[in-house]
Amino acid sequence: MNQRIFAAAVAAFLLLEATVSAADWPQFRGPARDGQSPETGLLKSWPADGPKLLWTATGCGQGYSSPVIVGDTVYTLGDVEGKGCLITFTLDGKPGKTVPVCKANSGEFAGPHSTPTVEGGMVYCFGPQGDLEGLNAKTLEKVWAVNVCEKFQGKVPGWRYSESPLVDGDHVICSPGGPDAALVALNRKTGETVWTSKGLSDPAAYASTVKMTVDKLPMIVAQTAKSLVGVNAATGAPLWHYKRPANGTANAPSPVFSGNQVFEATGYGKGGGAVDLTVSGGAVTATQAWETKDMDCHHGGYVLVNGHLYGNNGGGWTCLDFKTGETKWKAGGVGKGCVIYADGMLYTQGESSHEIGLVKAAPDAFTLVSKFKLPSAEKTSLWAHPAIANGRLYIRYGDSLYCYDIKQ
Repeated sequence: MNQRIFAAAVAAFLLLEATVSAADWPQFRGPARDGQSPETGLLKSWPADGPKLLWTATGCGQGYSSPVIVGDTVYTLGDVEGKGCLITFTLDGKPGKTVPVCKANSGEFAGPHSTPTVEGGMVYCFGPQGDLEGLNAKTLEKVWAVNVCEKFQGKVPGWRYSESPLVDGDHVICSPGGPDAALVALNRKTGETVWTSKGLSDPAAYASTVKMTVDKLPMIVAQTAKSLVGVNAATGAPLWHYKRPANGTANAPSPVFSGNQVFEATGYGKGGGAVDLTVSGGAVTATQAWETKDMDCHHGGYVLVNGHLYGNNGGGWTCLDFKTGETKWKAGGVGKGCVIYADGMLYTQGESSHEIGLVKAAPDAFTLVSKFKLPSAEKTSLWAHPAIANGRLYIRYGDSLYCYDIKQ
């Protein structure tokens, strides 16, 4: 009897903790942080004016934070009435709760640039001035808060902190860029320091970290202002670095990986490359596999699908063979912007054209199947990355949030 009660209690606890479902988009760049949705049964073409617009909501405030969707709630960040806020909406576009979470970001490119992360009943926000906070995902009550500049002597980058927090088990990870604290891990439930990257003091860039495992060695991979780096996921100890992708202005895209190979590219004419990682006796060697200037990616990201990279290249788009770096095609499409992937298709978003393009994810040719223009009068750049959840496409543009039905 006692065992049955205990088992029931454990099951109830796990149900409370597992608040993210397979159809959710719980963090920046999606469920696996790689720009991909696992959903199927989505439209393979759109009408001339785009898929059905289900609703438009306003009240996102100023900023470039992307939407995340978990359960019955849409989350984003924005500056509202002089405060950096976590803003929520229902799935039918009605306003939810709005709570202050960070200092506002005034001046050029005003508002938060990062995206909330929702995991285990908590939502994590990283503000432009270094305010990292954990809140209850339902009530939006603050559980803990740490300013990484005060705690780790981090220096705010020129365009402010833009990284979206990474949750790894019981850790939440970000990049203060402080002395011996290029990266840090905090207890996600309490905000207490778990580790800092002792020996690695690179300044922060604008990219978000990812986790990968090579030969059973888990590591956190981050693009700093100086280099692509890997640190031990359990201790923060530096493992390897790769300087080729770093430019001297702004390093923003997140790395992608497959097996023991990891790729990173940035903009401003720099491009990037791929490295093969080899583990021996706990040490890691990073060897360049190839390099390219045909993925000149400012901050719109790229996706790795069936052995090929698709991403932003200067004013347009390109496809590279992930194993060799061979350029398969280049095209203009909707112009420079963001990309995500779902069900055989690339969803490309033009930052200046304000167009959304549906492109076949195929290395043999660039095929723009459909496109439409957002019905917006806003004049800012379309920089927030799109999201897909439960057969819906979500697009944040300035103060507005658009929700489209993309199910077949």
